Amino acid sequence: MKFYTSILLSTIVLFSACNSHKDQEIFKSAAEKSKAKNYSEALKDYQEIINDYSGSDKAAESIFSVAAMYHMYQIPNISKEESLKKAVEFYQKLYRQFPQDERAPKALFMSGFILANELGNTDAARLAYQEFLNKFPKHELSVPARTELDNLGKTPEEILQEKTAKK
Repeated sequence: MKFYTSILLSTIVLFSACNSHKDQEIFKSAAEKSKAKNYSEALKDYQEIINDYSGSDKAAESIFSVAAMYHMYQIPNISKEESLKKAVEFYQKLYRQFPQDERAPKALFMSGFILANELGNTDAARLAYQEFLNKFPKHELSVPARTELDNLGKTPEEILQEKTAKK
């Protein structure tokens, strides 16, 4: 019986070792497909990492890549507005699930930027920018976040008029 138990344990360890690099392989495949502009297939690979390898070191990078693909309208058969909403969803997902990741501040900032400047949702943008400034007050994007927050809901003409009035 010990012999069979040893074989079973060895098989499990071997399977786990083989499977531990699967996320890396899928990520490489996704990156290659994206580079070849086969975005639908790249999206499937990134989604597989996000769903099946959420603890992987490639999960956060995959979420960021998906958000960027949606933000750049690279996913076919989806409206511009829906693509932007998906970009925000994935940027916020990265920030929530991987707050310590180096991409988390940029993801939170980008969600606010898209909400404000591309979707016109100033209330949600305000929340994103305020959270960004609370969590990352010294980040290189904190100055642009403050500027964005100060100018929420203003037209370019209003912003220009305020800047010229201050001179």
